[in-house]
Amino acid sequence: MKEQTPLSVSGRVGDGEAGDTRPLLGHLAAALHAQLSAMEGDSPAPRLADALLRDAARERATDLHLDAQSRGILVRLRIDGVLHDAALLDHEPGKLLVNQLKALARLDPVIRFVAEDARLGYELDGEMLDLRLTRAPCLHGDKLSIRLFDRPIMPHQLQELGLHAQGLEELQEWLGSVSGMLLVAGPSGSGKTTTLYALLHRLKLHERSVITVEDPVEYQVDGINHIQIDKFHGMTFVEGVKAMLRLDPDFLMLGEIRDSDSAHAALTAASSGRALMSTLHSRDAVAVIETLRNYGLSGHDIATNLMLVVSQRLVRRLCPHCRVEAGPNNEEKHWLHQLGRPVPKRVWHARGCERCHGVGYRGRIGLFEVWRIDAEEYQLILQEGDRRTLYRHLAGRGHRFLLDDGLAKVQEGLTTLGELRVIGGYNVLRTLKLDD
Repeated sequence: MKEQTPLSVSGRVGDGEAGDTRPLLGHLAAALHAQLSAMEGDSPAPRLADALLRDAARERATDLHLDAQSRGILVRLRIDGVLHDAALLDHEPGKLLVNQLKALARLDPVIRFVAEDARLGYELDGEMLDLRLTRAPCLHGDKLSIRLFDRPIMPHQLQELGLHAQGLEELQEWLGSVSGMLLVAGPSGSGKTTTLYALLHRLKLHERSVITVEDPVEYQVDGINHIQIDKFHGMTFVEGVKAMLRLDPDFLMLGEIRDSDSAHAALTAASSGRALMSTLHSRDAVAVIETLRNYGLSGHDIATNLMLVVSQRLVRRLCPHCRVEAGPNNEEKHWLHQLGRPVPKRVWHARGCERCHGVGYRGRIGLFEVWRIDAEEYQLILQEGDRRTLYRHLAGRGHRFLLDDGLAKVQEGLTTLGELRVIGGYNVLRTLKLDD
């Protein structure tokens, strides 16, 4: 058989300024070479999917992407929120890997013309991984996206998430009230579910009955009762909420409010006198009101049930071993001037070292905005007040927006000004300036 290199490592870890090239997929490379050798002899072929998942776990990847291209299958890893090109596989071994992953998820290996997804538990080196695999047909073949839920690293304490002291106090007060609705808002991948499960871990320590309705159940927590949505057998969000209310719960969790039906199901649960937690896609806390209105809830529905909103983003955490303190660059100064914020003399920057593999960052930390709705805001929501009115009222009472929490974490040396660009929280300040 003709010798070939089935794996070409093309990934560069870092932001282009610090870091050096390193093989992200060492186990997969070895497995592919062994696969070629097995094709020539009688030795058993290795399982390429095992090797890929082992590499992903080693690199702390949260997502794997396998993209079918004209040149082959491009493998990419999302590490600390950043997507890295890791390897380009030739067509033959690439299709073999894709088919093995489909088989793991019990998806038909034959190319289909509709998207599919599947959820499975996977044991890797004695540890259990929860995997969510999505397949979609593209121009050159199937694209696979795999989300890895690593049970052992699931935070059990709210403090581990980066929530500030004021936010922790607001959450603790709500947990003691046992009524009303708490919503965690943010885009996909912002850690909303992680925050909810940290709350669930806190609740299970108390003498409370906690029931969830999810699609899918992302993490299993002992002491919590999980209901899995199963539309094929008639278990919709609406039916799930009805079942929850008959089970004598203290706290309810609805996995996600994603449409009008789930919004009204959440309203039914919250108005029953129970405490309800859920997540919602929204850019910040105030925008949650607008989203709920778009789902058909009235100002009265929202004002009388919504008690607390947590808006959040994830940013990369500076490596504590190599971070450097220096003045902000011209682009950062200009950005702060646009926001009307003072320019600090010193901020922290990423440099890169062996401990962070030259990236300058290691892990992620949450930025949080916690909004406990007061009596005046209750009236504004009841009267269908617009977004700008709510923003201006919150700013007037010294509310801590997402951007404020981000700038505080920059001053603490936990992240950089460049990372704050992803949160979009500065749009709040631009909105406030419209009437100035």
